[in-house]
Amino acid sequence: MGTALTPVDCYVELLLQQMLTNEQSKCTISSAKRGDVTFIMKLVRIEGQKYYYQLTVPETLALAKQYKENGVKMFSKYPLFAHAYFNQAAKCLLSWSPIDQLDPAIEGAGTIEEMQSLLETLYLNIAACLIKQNRFDEVLHVLRYTDQQEHPSPKATYRKALAQFKVKRFTEALATLERIDYASSKECVALHAQIIQTRQQEDSKYSSMVKKMFA
Repeated sequence: MGTALTPVDCYVELLLQQMLTNEQSKCTISSAKRGDVTFIMKLVRIEGQKYYYQLTVPETLALAKQYKENGVKMFSKYPLFAHAYFNQAAKCLLSWSPIDQLDPAIEGAGTIEEMQSLLETLYLNIAACLIKQNRFDEVLHVLRYTDQQEHPSPKATYRKALAQFKVKRFTEALATLERIDYASSKECVALHAQIIQTRQQEDSKYSSMVKKMFA
């Protein structure tokens, strides 16, 4: 479980989660491109079953890393499934929230730092998935943690500014980019120029509309 890298295998895992031991089911998975996939599945036994709340910190971290890697592998071809994996990985880590209050003497300072770093990476990956789906308000919600960072990463800054630009919060988008040395990033420079150009066009449209109203 948790190793599927194709949509069909992901659905098979979901179906298995609903089954009881020794249960046999005839399953059909419909695909727009490949038609129907029909098969008979029987759950013979369950080996090594553990609930999330029973996992130790190292076990949770290992599972989150596995989900994250699965998501990375699926992102280019199956972004929605990748998104689901990134969400699962984040939920695993957040089950130990607040992570920064875990005891380093028990869990290990390196483990805690790795959890925090992985969670931030997952937020960035989730933001990328949301951008693909044009869910820009949700991108801003996911990346709100950067507001508390003194030096946010260029990648997080770009994705946040892009989302602000897409929802026409031009001033905020420029301010977000200017929190870092955006000139050192080609994509940030291009976005900065696009924001300024679009804002000028919007201002021009507004001025023209006002003139027509009071002409």
